[in-house]
Amino acid sequence: MKGSKSDSDNYRPVSLTCVVCKIMESVIRDYVAGKIMHSGFLSTFQHCFTKGRSCVTNLLTAFETWTKWMDERYGVDIIYLDYRKAFDSVNYTKLIEKMIIAKIDSAVIKWIAVFLEGRRMRVKVRFDFSDWVLVLSRVPQGSVLGPLLFLLDLV
Repeated sequence: MKGSKSDSDNYRPVSLTCVVCKIMESVIRDYVAGKIMHSGFLSTFQHCFTKGRSCVTNLLTAFETWTKWMDERYGVDIIYLDYRKAFDSVNYTKLIEKMIIAKIDSAVIKWIAVFLEGRRMRVKVRFDFSDWVLVLSRVPQGSVLGPLLFLLDLV
């Protein structure tokens, strides 16, 4: 975290949902992931948030490629990107359009739309609660479905 701990702009909401909601999110996530994986919608270079792959496999593949290029006397330039507030930048309209293109069932798209719309939050400090405010980020951090929706927004 950068900046003052007392500045509310330095904090983003994290989704804390009940077990039933997490189970439903898992079912939806598995369905959507299956659809986009088998449709060729994702690049073969995609590692994060995909079954059998991870950030670690991505890093190992990259190191192997870079080492090969250096052995062959090619130059290697690396650019690092900071996705610290990436979930806040997901374009909701484009996300829905991409799910339609990926041939996700319309009932599932509607469930996801309802899941993402009109989310509110409040803060509890000891025994006091703040007022409810609308959450502007469309993909809730801490949710089961969030990382997959973020990934879908990137493609």
